[in-house]
Amino acid sequence: MNPVRDAAATAAYGWLPGAMTVAFLVFFVAWAVWAYLPSNRARLEAAGRLPLDDGDET
Repeated sequence: MNPVRDAAATAAYGWLPGAMTVAFLVFFVAWAVWAYLPSNRARLEAAGRLPLDDGDET
């Protein structure tokens, strides 16, 4: 058990966490842009009012 060799083996994939961070950031930005598109506004506002509806619609 040589800690230097273990650290070297772990550092071999050091690019992977960086790539995953970039991928998640791109996914989040795309999701946020989708959520603020005007075409989704009515549906998202209706979904936001669901907890406040008491179901007494006539």
